[in-house]
Amino acid sequence: MGFWLISGDRVMRLSGACCVGVFLLTGFPNTTTATSDVRLVDATARQDAAAVRQLINEGLDVNASRADGVTALLWAAHWDEHKVAKLLLEAGANANMADDHGVTPLIRASENASIGMVKALLAAGADASIAQVSGLTPLMVAAHTGSIEVVQALLGHGAVVNAATDEMGATALMWAIAAPHRDIVMVLLENDAAVGVSSAKGMTPLLTAARSGDIETAKLLIAAGAGVNDLGSDGTHALPFAIINGQEAFALFLLEQGADPNGTIDGISALHAAVGNVDTWLIHWDRRHGNGRYLSRRRSGRKSLNAQQRLPVAKALLAHGADPDARITTTAMLMSYIGYPERGAFERFACGTGDLRGATPLWVAAFGSASDGWYGARQTQSSTEIIEVLLAAGADQYLTTDDGTTPFMAAAGLGRATFSPGQLRGGRSQGAEAAVQVLLAAGAEINARNEADYTALHGAAFRGLNEVVQYLVDHGADIDARDFRGRTPFRLAEGSKQSFQFQAFPETAELLKQLGANTRLGIPGTVQERADRVVAENLQP
Repeated sequence: MGFWLISGDRVMRLSGACCVGVFLLTGFPNTTTATSDVRLVDATARQDAAAVRQLINEGLDVNASRADGVTALLWAAHWDEHKVAKLLLEAGANANMADDHGVTPLIRASENASIGMVKALLAAGADASIAQVSGLTPLMVAAHTGSIEVVQALLGHGAVVNAATDEMGATALMWAIAAPHRDIVMVLLENDAAVGVSSAKGMTPLLTAARSGDIETAKLLIAAGAGVNDLGSDGTHALPFAIINGQEAFALFLLEQGADPNGTIDGISALHAAVGNVDTWLIHWDRRHGNGRYLSRRRSGRKSLNAQQRLPVAKALLAHGADPDARITTTAMLMSYIGYPERGAFERFACGTGDLRGATPLWVAAFGSASDGWYGARQTQSSTEIIEVLLAAGADQYLTTDDGTTPFMAAAGLGRATFSPGQLRGGRSQGAEAAVQVLLAAGAEINARNEADYTALHGAAFRGLNEVVQYLVDHGADIDARDFRGRTPFRLAEGSKQSFQFQAFPETAELLKQLGANTRLGIPGTVQERADRVVAENLQP
């Protein structure tokens, strides 16, 4: 038993929604009060109709309840026992008595989508507007379970169409859209269901449809007055929300309906979301919407645009006026579990980047282009085309994140952790190879440094990308550039800390040596780690 409501990016269970008598069902001993005779409740719970009839004839109180407020009628509604319910109602059972969670027989009958039981209870005086403790109403329950007859019956008997749950602020319309039950959506809209409302977590009816890509329901909502640029209570636009949920067709539909191409979700524009994975910047949003700190896309319930879907969405956004130089306004850090953005690229467990606030769509696309290799499917052609489309639209590749990292550095691999024990080099990234070539041809500064003196070549060395290393050195990269700790690309490839692991790529180190790296600069990574531990130990009180 129970109901589930999708809220934010996670399926949330409404506590106490529909869980009467669980202990009795599983064989736990009965709980009774000192003054109540609950034999009638017990008989109904075990579906003993003959005993119910006999006890009623003996004059037992049909409204007696257990300590948790559960009555015989509530059990009859739970089991959908029409004959037993009729006996109880004819004997004077109160159709509006609720358990400790506020669950009434009408709510239970609505859960069962039992139009016969619902009609019998309504005829006996059940109040369709009574909500349980959480604010959940029979209408919301019926909108979720999907009986249009039950919904119509409740509306015909005074159900409040725009009632909302107390904590989440979800309405029956949101429940129907999330289910989904389009026929019930239509009935609710015909009865003046509000389309401009937002839940406490920022979900509107249109955003609920956007998450699942339900264009037909969206058309109904827009026809009923929903604005494609209406915001959730947290400022979320439907367009980027559809994109982060992998709904390409829905996003294009919204653009056709006049959606703002620069709409945002938590400071991330629709174009950012279209050109690459923005989960790193969505961590704060996800946490506010009920997900854990260390979120994975699988746990969030989101799917992603695939490489082939991203390009047409990006082109459509730019054609409708999306800003190719929009900046993400949300603070974020790769591998956020290792430190804090205020330490920036100086975080000792990071791989060269710090606070990624300020990233442009080009930065996101460049970073995403290097996602193949060990950690993902190859998407070379599409990611390179996205970079080219952004450059053609006037994207400024000299705009950096707050830590000073350029798109070129991100494309070369800076920022990503690699842990591949026993590997001689990193997995090849054709996406990174193509991206650095395109960006360099467009004027990238090959030896640009971020705030902690990391360069693109440092990034390639961190990941063991031999082909990128070769290309960068061939085109003038400073092979002996030193980061804020004095480490050269050779030293990083020789062995360095990445997140909490120590990674070495001996083939990459040998390549750098053959290309002319000064192998005497700096100190080996193993020595660096020992020195760090000694310092840390000496700092202990």
